[in-house]
Amino acid sequence: MTTFLIVSAIIILIFLGIRHFFFKIGDPVNLKLSNSYFHHYRKNGIVYSPMGNWFELGYFESDADVESFQPINESFGKDKHNIFWKGKKQSVDYNTFEIDDLQIIKDKNHVYHLNGKNFDLLEIITDADPKTYQLLDPSIQDYRRNNWFKDAKFVYYKNKKIQGDPETFKPLNDTIAIDAHFIYAIISYRGEGTEACEVDEVIQKHKMIEGEIHPVNETYVQIGNSVVSAFTSSEFEIHTFDFIKTSKAIDYWKIIVDNVLISKGVVYPEVDAESFEVLDRDFSKDKNNIYYNCQTIVGADYSSFTILSDEYSKDAKNVYFQNAILKGANPEEFKSTNEYGVWEDGKNKFKNGQLYHS
Repeated sequence: MTTFLIVSAIIILIFLGIRHFFFKIGDPVNLKLSNSYFHHYRKNGIVYSPMGNWFELGYFESDADVESFQPINESFGKDKHNIFWKGKKQSVDYNTFEIDDLQIIKDKNHVYHLNGKNFDLLEIITDADPKTYQLLDPSIQDYRRNNWFKDAKFVYYKNKKIQGDPETFKPLNDTIAIDAHFIYAIISYRGEGTEACEVDEVIQKHKMIEGEIHPVNETYVQIGNSVVSAFTSSEFEIHTFDFIKTSKAIDYWKIIVDNVLISKGVVYPEVDAESFEVLDRDFSKDKNNIYYNCQTIVGADYSSFTILSDEYSKDAKNVYFQNAILKGANPEEFKSTNEYGVWEDGKNKFKNGQLYHS
């Protein structure tokens, strides 16, 4: 019995210790407005903890005035003197600070955004006029609507001021925008694969073209008898035809203009557009050839061709890496290994299309 009481007392002390040192969240300040602002469990203070999940998402002990503090929404709050975001005091004009229904954050001096260098400090949108700052176009669908804003003088994309006439500027898809005078390339990333970095730039590329405007898909736009795109290495391509009867999307990267295939902004006249078919990602075929990234896999056999991965394929005679024969590889035994990116055929190992020696 004595042992049981001692063990029970130790368990209770451990629990109280954990409660004392780790459980710092008390009751919500106003659960109807926010489930992230709480009274401190042990102190007379305010704690910010996203969704109350202090263990995984952490918490911040704010220096807000406890008596007057109230949440504004999930992450914003105020007391009688200051505005707080994520529990931290912000350098804004208290009396004119507001967040409207579109989540535009502003005061009499500035417009602010949430994606600054410091995760818990509002950042000023350079040159934005708080009196006239608004959505560029409320009719833009889905999340992209909130990427585009304007004021009386400028257009803004993802909180950056860009070139463009705010009265006539219009994004047409993921890569092309226009105004009354120019065509613009929307550049989201530069580089490929693990080297890709987000840049979010909108660049004036070409004088506006006469003709009816028709977005073909999310990456191509037909303007009159020209097709424009902006995701190639040159970051802008324009192909002009004598006349365009039809333009149709194949996938995100490929379209067919009349009987001509365009893939990633490059024209491939040698591909038979009428019989062209995407097999899987970068693999495709027409009645004459099988292709990788629209480059012919020379000699590939239709009847036995098999796609093995994003870059490897085989037929009865050869293994292929992208569009080239992988020399020395036995197609009958070729398979992946437990090593990342490594393949083998029972005799040799291969990585990135080359012999590999581990």
